[in-house]
Amino acid sequence: MAAVSVIRVIFISVLISCVFAKFEEIRSQEEAFQYIAKKRYATPKIDLVEASPILYPLLDRIADELESENFFEQTDHNGTTSQPSTSGTTTEPSTNGMSTFEPITNETTPEPAATTLSPGTTTTKTPYNQCKSDLDTLGIDFLKYFSDKSKKYAAMMVDSYGKVPPGILQGNTQWIGLYDQCLRQTKEKTQQTFGAQYCIAHALNKTTNAQILAVGICVPDSCSEGALDILLYEGLLKLTLAKELTAYVSCNKEFEYNAGAISCLVLLSIIGVLIIAGTSYEFFTIYCVYQDDPLGFKTLTEEPDMINQEGSVQIRPSPTSNGVHMMSAEEGSQSYISFSRFVKKFLLCFSLITNGSKILKPTQGQSSLHALNGIRVLSLFWVILGHTYFFPLSLFSNPLQIVPILSRFSFQAVGNATFSVDSFFFLSGLLITYLTLNYLKKNNGSLNWGMFYLHRYLRLTPVYMLVIFIYTTLTPHFATGPMYSAVFDPNPVGYENGMTYCQKYWWTNMLYINNLYPTALGAECLGWSWYLANDMQFFIISPFIIYLLYHYAPVGISICISLLAMCFGSLIGLSIAKDIQATPFPLDPTRENFLGDDLYQKPYTRISTYLVGMAVGYILYRYHGRVRMPRYVAIIGWLIATGIGLSVVYGLYGTMHGHELSRGASVMYITFCRFAWAIALGWVSFACITGYGGPINTLLSWSFWIPLSRINYCAYLLHPIIMMVFQYSLPNLIYFSDFLLIYFFLGNLVLSYSAAFILSICVEAPFMALEKLILKRDKSV
Repeated sequence: MAAVSVIRVIFISVLISCVFAKFEEIRSQEEAFQYIAKKRYATPKIDLVEASPILYPLLDRIADELESENFFEQTDHNGTTSQPSTSGTTTEPSTNGMSTFEPITNETTPEPAATTLSPGTTTTKTPYNQCKSDLDTLGIDFLKYFSDKSKKYAAMMVDSYGKVPPGILQGNTQWIGLYDQCLRQTKEKTQQTFGAQYCIAHALNKTTNAQILAVGICVPDSCSEGALDILLYEGLLKLTLAKELTAYVSCNKEFEYNAGAISCLVLLSIIGVLIIAGTSYEFFTIYCVYQDDPLGFKTLTEEPDMINQEGSVQIRPSPTSNGVHMMSAEEGSQSYISFSRFVKKFLLCFSLITNGSKILKPTQGQSSLHALNGIRVLSLFWVILGHTYFFPLSLFSNPLQIVPILSRFSFQAVGNATFSVDSFFFLSGLLITYLTLNYLKKNNGSLNWGMFYLHRYLRLTPVYMLVIFIYTTLTPHFATGPMYSAVFDPNPVGYENGMTYCQKYWWTNMLYINNLYPTALGAECLGWSWYLANDMQFFIISPFIIYLLYHYAPVGISICISLLAMCFGSLIGLSIAKDIQATPFPLDPTRENFLGDDLYQKPYTRISTYLVGMAVGYILYRYHGRVRMPRYVAIIGWLIATGIGLSVVYGLYGTMHGHELSRGASVMYITFCRFAWAIALGWVSFACITGYGGPINTLLSWSFWIPLSRINYCAYLLHPIIMMVFQYSLPNLIYFSDFLLIYFFLGNLVLSYSAAFILSICVEAPFMALEKLILKRDKSV
């Protein structure tokens, strides 16, 4: 059958060639066509025992076998549905109208049962038969191309198939073909007209579910994934591979704008209208009304009190009658003026002029801890660098070349980029302790703790939820590519992805418990947001510690020590119980490493660095940032901090060369590595703030970091989305090399911070201003 042959020849013969390296050299396009035609009916038998063991564990399983649609439904003249039987196939209707296709267990090819025609009845070609018919046409037209150039569409579709590339021994087992060329093809000018769709055929080892090969195929758009699954399985049967391999097909999809996407666009449009209104109002007010009186405009935007036309505050007694408040005509006028001023200030919250000037202002107050800006921004640079190398692991055409690169000494800084997140925990603990203690001192120990929590929640959540909303509803429409729809499909069949995780678990992000439920990092909505959940949980308990540090310092210090001991005990217990290996890379697939779910994202294993930050913040508060120490003490401190930091980052270099740590040493490293990193960073911060930082302080306090630090939060939220949209929209795989990844890293930096600036100026800054306006919150912690 031509229908089976087209897929069998292009995909199965390529599979055989890959597994056994029996490749035939193809030197030109004409040779390629002749080669495919020659192999059209070849059905060699092979023994998978000979298969190279290198190819099996290259990539993790992409998805479970997809449930197929009911391809054998036939409609009679009354419009009712009948279910013909098939040989070797069992189809059971399910409650959602879908049928489950069971794999064939014998050599019989499934064919739809014949329909008995009676007078007055008509037959409707089933989707399965339509797919086979179109594939037959494609195969015939392809063979005619050599004598009839009008059949070029068929040659172009077949040419779009994935073919045997170089680099098989480097792990190149994803042969995705030509995605764009496939989608441009259409068979026209005949009674049988169809377009082309791009699909990927996956072959998996039945025992391990490891992917052996993925090949791009270009097929008629009448072929659904389930029909192609059946045809592909027929090919495996004819090659006697059904017992060793399983296969499924995933096809590219074009997504429609659903209710969620439309709602998101409406919300963004409303924000856009407010931004235009606010910016226009400020522009015309500055240049038309207050052009000669800039102080007047400043008063309008900042003063919460009632201002009269002369710029003085109006305070008038409220008229009363019999103890009941009566509004006079003058007071009614004042109320109207007050409401008018509120509307104006509301619009100014969305002004790009005001928000942009606040973000880009390269100065801070004298009391600010300037060196922390550099640490914050450089830490995010480190995060983006690590993600640049590890996010596209499944897209590399030479994945086996990664192993020698991971073992390089210079690469340890990239491989251990996870310590950058501990820098964020440290900074959070330092700042919240230092700023809150100083506020308590200025206000005689009083602080509205309810507002303390509310401000934090309103500071982080609106922009956070908007990013999730955009990611879940609009990213499927941002781009397209051979693997893009599988990653961003909002309604995938047979597997789950980031879209479905956000649809199911977005509320856990809103409550900041997504690091606890779901339990697996890979199943979270915005997997990188586990950090925000931890940070919020640490923030929730911080007032209790800070209050004790202010009023009963010894008790507060004891609580910190107890929490630190709890963290160390958790790490020791989990490391021993689960035999966790001290390596950032899963060198032994049977053992968990210290970046696994049990250790990496739980608050009780990550709080140590936050507590170190609180300790440094308390010391800075007690000594008011003014410390005197001999020069040699400062030098010794820098040497010790440098040695600790380098030991943490490069200490596992030997494990990449077969020198695994003993079990006791592994437990020690896992328990204290992040605490030690915070100690090293604590010295850097303390020395720079107290005047012993030298050129390091000059670098970290550079005014260049100030605007970037203000949009760091938005950059953290957005950069993985930007990277995934770019990577999965690429028409080809990525050939891993340092120069290429460094180029990607620089591009990711620029795009992430550019997008973060837009998000901050349009969403984050306006909501911060609205909170201050509505809650009448003064500038505090």
